[in-house]
Amino acid sequence: MIRNTSITIDEAAQLAKCSYHTIHRAIKRGDLAAYKPGKTVLILEADLSAWFESKRIRAVRAGRPRRSIQIHER
Repeated sequence: MIRNTSITIDEAAQLAKCSYHTIHRAIKRGDLAAYKPGKTVLILEADLSAWFESKRIRAVRAGRPRRSIQIHER
């Protein structure tokens, strides 16, 4: 088995600079993989890193509007 450092939800929230609830919500939605080998929920750092990277905002190139608005005078 490949070893990877596991962290708790609190530690993951501190690393990602977000709240405990944000991490817990991502786990419940299935966006973030977590493991529960007892009473403690653990997250692999690699999984947290992949989830965090998936939330990256890509730059959008601004272009001209598709159509122009014409105002008719009466």
